[in-house]
Amino acid sequence: MTDWLDDLWLEPGPPYLAMGTRALKLDHWLVVDDDRDFYLAQKAALLQSDLPSVFAATPGSEDAGAEVLAEVQAWLSDRGVEIAAPSGDAHPLIEAARLVQEDLAVMQKIEGEWVLTAGAVCFPTHWCIADKVGSSLAGVHGPVAHYENELSAKVDRLHDRLRVDRPVWRRNWVVAPTSRLDLIERGGLANAGTPNVGLVIEPDGSPMWIRSERQTLRRLPNTDAIVFTILVQRTPLGVLLERPDVAQRMLSVTDSWDAEKRMYASTGGALRQLNDWLAKVARVG
Repeated sequence: MTDWLDDLWLEPGPPYLAMGTRALKLDHWLVVDDDRDFYLAQKAALLQSDLPSVFAATPGSEDAGAEVLAEVQAWLSDRGVEIAAPSGDAHPLIEAARLVQEDLAVMQKIEGEWVLTAGAVCFPTHWCIADKVGSSLAGVHGPVAHYENELSAKVDRLHDRLRVDRPVWRRNWVVAPTSRLDLIERGGLANAGTPNVGLVIEPDGSPMWIRSERQTLRRLPNTDAIVFTILVQRTPLGVLLERPDVAQRMLSVTDSWDAEKRMYASTGGALRQLNDWLAKVARVG
């Protein structure tokens, strides 16, 4: 399903970043769809084979992790979703992550700053939780192009003002030359913008995929931590052959990027080819 294409923020810059948060009903906190078994199997394999790359936590995050686990179990149970037996993992956030398609991260306010204290992140887009845990919001988002000037203060205020009874959600998106869920990369987006001279975008859009993260933020009532959920959804770029309107809006965005944003983009160095392809689809439509 690609209904989420209509949720994408597609406005040319500058500014290049926007909060784009919307009110979230608790009934829609998590997603349970036909891909659940596949996502959970992928997670289980990564947690088994490469735990240091997909999970990290600071001492003292266990109580917040336990509250996330309890909320996840209650939400799934209320909707009749089968819950696997506990695996015996030491940190409750791992147990919670095994139950949902989403990746999970916990933010806690420590000495006046929101700090990433725990994360079970199996499907990051060119980063690694081991590089981020223990960092402030500014540190977590440091590599993001234009974050400091355009979004940092707004994100800090959002965390400060988020209410237990008013969770929010948002989306981001990239176009990448792969359908893989796990794009774990230590050290951030070091190579994402590097030219890939061998990459050619075919008329059907292959090998490019639109990759979007459905993100939610929910404040927990007992520990006052904030749980950040990330659901990666992707679809072949070729779906835009049936949506030239979206292709035109996406082109208006990618064509507006400055050098900093282009270097950060996850297009595998194929931005010029991507823009040419989008332009053709938009004209045909």
